[in-house]
Amino acid sequence: MSRILLIDSDQSTVELLQSTLTASGYEVQAATTGNAGLAASLEKVPSLVLLANSLPDQAGLEVFQVLRSRARTMHIPVIMLAQRNEAGRQNEILKAGADDFIVKPFDIDILTLRIRNTIMRSERDGLHHPQTGLATGRLIQERVRALADEYGWYKIDFEIDGFSGFRESYGFMTGQEVLNFAATLINEVVQASGTPDDFTGQRGDAQFMIITRRANGAAVREAIERRFNEGVQSFYNFMDRDQGYLEIDDGSGGKVRHPLMHARIKILEGEED
Repeated sequence: MSRILLIDSDQSTVELLQSTLTASGYEVQAATTGNAGLAASLEKVPSLVLLANSLPDQAGLEVFQVLRSRARTMHIPVIMLAQRNEAGRQNEILKAGADDFIVKPFDIDILTLRIRNTIMRSERDGLHHPQTGLATGRLIQERVRALADEYGWYKIDFEIDGFSGFRESYGFMTGQEVLNFAATLINEVVQASGTPDDFTGQRGDAQFMIITRRANGAAVREAIERRFNEGVQSFYNFMDRDQGYLEIDDGSGGKVRHPLMHARIKILEGEED
């Protein structure tokens, strides 16, 4: 399910968009100030941000610039919402890099279509994983290349070992729940133990990457490994948990044992300044 972060202090707009977008199958999170919206964007990576041009604590363009400056949120599509008397700023905001600009009062059906098309375009371009919202593809490649010119970084490659056997046994949808659990856990750990400039990405279905600072790296790594290995047990039934492995048909009448899922982590550290 795609997640939309709505940053707007206009209560009527928030209520309309929450009800309409939820009915359209989106998960919607609302924030009424720029600072609250920026915090929410790091806690749970959205697929798209709807951002009001005017907010109680700062201009929407300032919030947009912060989103674009942070490694974890720079790939998220942003649609700006403006009052009619702000329509003259459309060129300025689009030149700054916003993905679209909508003037209030808007046609809710047209806005919903623009939201859908913007998310689909982002997925088609391979900028974020359609299930978890984490950066993927070209964005990961660009971030890794940039490490050659940086110092003091700590790169964590996190793979869910045993995921293919689990998905074969428990089904595709339950496997997707595991991926969402892993992505949410990564965001929570980085939020608690990392920095706002840390990068999180997803290379493949069960392969994740986190880039933080060396000072934070060990704490981030330990928390991800410990919390994942503990939490992933809840996805198994009690019999599989108790025996410590899965038994899956091998296609010829026999059974093959597959280990339960656990975190496999590799690290790479950059030089200090």
